[in-house]
Amino acid sequence: MIRPVLTVLAATFLIPYPVFAQSAGDRWDLLDGYDFDLLYVHSLLNYSYDLEWQANWERRRFVANALRVNTGSVSSDQLLTDIDLNLNVALNDKWRFVGQFTRMGFRRRQVREDQLMLGLERAMGESSAIFVTVNPEFDKSTIDVEVGYAWYGDDREQYLRVGVRAEDMNWTKKNVLGSEQTEDPFKLVWAARIEFGDKTWLYSEGKFGTGYERIFADPDLSPDIAAEDRLENMAEIRLGRRGDNGELWSVFVEYFDFEESRVYRTPGLDYDFTNRQINGGIEHIRLIGERHRLRLLAQFVDVQGSSRGFLEHDYERQDILAGAFYEYLWPSSGASLAYVAGRPDFTFDANDPDESFAGSNYTDKVIVGWRYTFTENAEIRVSVAQEISNGGFGGGAVQYQMFF
Repeated sequence: MIRPVLTVLAATFLIPYPVFAQSAGDRWDLLDGYDFDLLYVHSLLNYSYDLEWQANWERRRFVANALRVNTGSVSSDQLLTDIDLNLNVALNDKWRFVGQFTRMGFRRRQVREDQLMLGLERAMGESSAIFVTVNPEFDKSTIDVEVGYAWYGDDREQYLRVGVRAEDMNWTKKNVLGSEQTEDPFKLVWAARIEFGDKTWLYSEGKFGTGYERIFADPDLSPDIAAEDRLENMAEIRLGRRGDNGELWSVFVEYFDFEESRVYRTPGLDYDFTNRQINGGIEHIRLIGERHRLRLLAQFVDVQGSSRGFLEHDYERQDILAGAFYEYLWPSSGASLAYVAGRPDFTFDANDPDESFAGSNYTDKVIVGWRYTFTENAEIRVSVAQEISNGGFGGGAVQYQMFF
């Protein structure tokens, strides 16, 4: 099992630090999700993890090593690819090696996020620990350091981890762009799972911070950009309850806030962009007899975005989504058929009326899937979808989850 883990870690070191450019003729990547991927408006349901998978992931997050991959179409030319890798290896009775790699695709973000954190955790008494993790980047200017405290229940299935992360802590001293960081980014980072009795639990995770402010004073070293500010925060809270005969309930709220402003040396390209997204919903699973499984989902999505300066606009979107997944079960596999529907109501108001657009059309799709369970610790799901109202291919997906 160690060799696949090392392969994944080695691959992450090859991911370069992103460099962004902007010109008046470019397609603006920050607008992805506004109009380019409307054929895939149900990606939040189509590619959501099965609630049983999600509950197991949260419960075993700091118990064992774990990997999950979620990939599927979100536009005609883009895939979302969400990856989570957790490493939890006891070194002796006091020390533990810990690591986490996360890749968040474009499903709920304007930019793709890749983050690898590795470090050590030391037990302090029977249930407490302190930890230090870093991201081992080639570029010294983008190194992050996180220190924090952790509390665990006896089986580590209950936990409360709180840390402070200093991001890009060597930026001013080590960057090659002649840039000075006038506000250093710090984040409060947490993950928690608390049980209430035998059947109910609360889960939460998030990252909230100050963001950074940078100036690029030397035009020879930075010929394009003169200043940049960025803030990116997220939080999630989920209440779960397990009933009798395979029943499972979950109510959740997710919050994401992205803000970026840039000053360019070329006139007319400056912008101040914001995007705030709130996603809430309810999920339910129940068994009907021994062979039939029903999974129900409903979500509400609210997006508020704007830009001042380059491509000035205001954007609003509200989505009401619902889905019903039926699965026929065999001992180690299952075949599923689902219907997903929604009505995205969105407006894009630009200074130029010819660039403005709006929509409020009912869209729906049919999803056919298959699941195979290798062991109780490894499972794969494959699905394809067909748009009905829009008459187009609705995307394919592969999901894999493993504990090792």
